[in-house]
Amino acid sequence: METRLIPVIDASGLRNYREVPGGTFFEAARFVNGLLNNGERLDIESLDLTLREIDVLEKQAECNLIRQKIGELSSKKCEAIAANRSPRLYLNQLNGLSVKLWRLEREIKRACP
Repeated sequence: METRLIPVIDASGLRNYREVPGGTFFEAARFVNGLLNNGERLDIESLDLTLREIDVLEKQAECNLIRQKIGELSSKKCEAIAANRSPRLYLNQLNGLSVKLWRLEREIKRACP
């Protein structure tokens, strides 16, 4: 299996490389993009990617942020229920984020057959 070195910039601005499986740099970058933690991001400028591929990676990063927000809101919703407060505010926000996530993932799927 082929591996690629993908540049990643951490929260402090330092660049390091992750060796990941992938037949192309785009495949490897998609793989790494799904594993990045808070503050880390791909160094897209140093990769030779098309505009469509860059768009997919940006949408994937946005999906990751939405998933984090969904996790935080879910915790707040559970805390509200435990404190006998109405979780309605959190449920409305969760529904909106879920719809946005679903649309982004559908766009990614259409762009990457």
